[in-house]
Amino acid sequence: MASDDPDLGPIHLFEGLPADLVASVAAQCRWDRRAAGEQIFDQDSDALDVYFVRSGAVRILTAGPDGREVALADIPAGQYFGELAAIDGQRRSARAVASSDSTIATLPGPAFLALMRQYPDLALRVLERLTRIVRSLDSRVTELSTESEAQRIYGQLLRLARPDPANPQISIIDDLPNHKEIAAWTGTSREAVGQTIGELARDGIVRRRGMGLVVADRQRLTLMTNAAPEIADSAIPNPRA
Repeated sequence: MASDDPDLGPIHLFEGLPADLVASVAAQCRWDRRAAGEQIFDQDSDALDVYFVRSGAVRILTAGPDGREVALADIPAGQYFGELAAIDGQRRSARAVASSDSTIATLPGPAFLALMRQYPDLALRVLERLTRIVRSLDSRVTELSTESEAQRIYGQLLRLARPDPANPQISIIDDLPNHKEIAAWTGTSREAVGQTIGELARDGIVRRRGMGLVVADRQRLTLMTNAAPEIADSAIPNPRA
């Protein structure tokens, strides 16, 4: 579905650039609305377009050797994706799916490369973003290759948890993602996520609260996340037991 809001002003890549240039780029884009769950491009696609998220959000995913989907990144409104194929001309290394109803601007790859050549500041921003991507993926590879499934799930719960304003001794996840989403971020299965959270609940480390989760013993969960995999999988004894 076409969008009626062709404005790239909120896209961080274009901050500080002349308004007439940003308007010119917006005019070169195809504007679409994408429904949550709709695929934007598939892995191994040969399209070279670059995409700007005007509203909503997009998730980048790849498939592991066993066919499980692994989430690589969430692209929020104001960001862009797809630049790798535009730069090197190779097929897509992952697939992109709208994770919520989104407005997406699509710019042909050659036009994106022309912008990089003409505006060095913009090209430098692209390089800085690519550097962050490499660093992030390095961390993900280390995590997936050195931690057990349970540890990866523990770590994801810790990343989602925030201190409870009413009780600083505990952390909360107000709206716990479903097991499929957690599995995608941790390279595990929905069954493993359910089993791990269930074991944490039985040990009193977490407990359900409405649609969320309370991390009642963040210190112990952190120790289990950082322990050697064989120790973490057998759970660290509760020092207060």
